[in-house]
Amino acid sequence: MTRQIWVYPSDGGEPYLKGTREELTSFHGVVVLPDLPDFHSPVDGRHYSGRAGMREHNLRNSVVPVEDLKGLPYLTTDTDVRSSQEKRDYAQKRKELIINGVFKHVT
Repeated sequence: MTRQIWVYPSDGGEPYLKGTREELTSFHGVVVLPDLPDFHSPVDGRHYSGRAGMREHNLRNSVVPVEDLKGLPYLTTDTDVRSSQEKRDYAQKRKELIINGVFKHVT
């Protein structure tokens, strides 16, 4: 669904879709934003309603909305912040898991 922006002229004229009539040059009025739709959290499975529900969900689950992440740099696959010892430990654990998995099916 595409987003629509309605303009309500301060002189009491008919509201219109933004872009369908000559835009107002200066803003004189109040902005009314609709509340967020209800949603079921994929994190905890609860039902939340509106902006207050979104704030509660974010605090309860220690998460942030995706919109808040805009402008942050992407973490690429070649960016590894682990130390050399952590990389060796991970490789050894992974090797052991693979070996155990193979031998489990062989015997």
